[in-house]
Amino acid sequence: MKVKICGIKTSEDIDTVLKAGVDAIGFLVGQVHKSPDFILPSTAGRLAAALPPFVTPVLVTHLNSVEEIIDIVAKSSIGTVQLHGNLTPEQVKEISDKLPPGGKIILATYINKSNTPDILEYYPFISAVLLDAFNESRDRIETGSPVEYCWEAAAEFIKTCSVPVILSGGLNPANLKEALTACKPYAVDVNRGVKENHGGKCCLFHCRSFVRTARLASQEQE
Repeated sequence: MKVKICGIKTSEDIDTVLKAGVDAIGFLVGQVHKSPDFILPSTAGRLAAALPPFVTPVLVTHLNSVEEIIDIVAKSSIGTVQLHGNLTPEQVKEISDKLPPGGKIILATYINKSNTPDILEYYPFISAVLLDAFNESRDRIETGSPVEYCWEAAAEFIKTCSVPVILSGGLNPANLKEALTACKPYAVDVNRGVKENHGGKCCLFHCRSFVRTARLASQEQE
């Protein structure tokens, strides 16, 4: 089971997630909404350059302009891009064509009880799908009401998807085993679920617990 920790901002965060044994690290670049996790392309490039072999840097962006996305790829020298903008298949193809040799695209989408992603036209241009199975309602979170996870719908999507699926959305060390048992994805992605105060710096205890749970769950499924 591969593990990606996202929203990395500092060298201290890098040290923490490397000690936890992650496979990939996500840097949020290209801000279009309010979030404390975004950094400059130059910062992402500097942090990525310090990574050891076999740890993959991923440029995570919400931009929806091909030119702007290619610009931050060039400025950061990171060739794997996770796209969260509402991009058309034609735009994704154009980005894929303009990435450096070996560059890859991860297409982010979401699933819930009323929505199943229709991304068939994107498959020729992407290497993986990041599937958000967390029905995120800020109102529900703030009022303390239960949060809904769509593991069953995610599992059905994963079975038919023609590229590897990275499961995401509200994951943390406490709910990860349940999610993996239900969905059996290629990899998992986490951000705030392993950070101090649900949004600060990365917590070594939570990161190690998350990675350990992922590894053990995948061994049990073999």
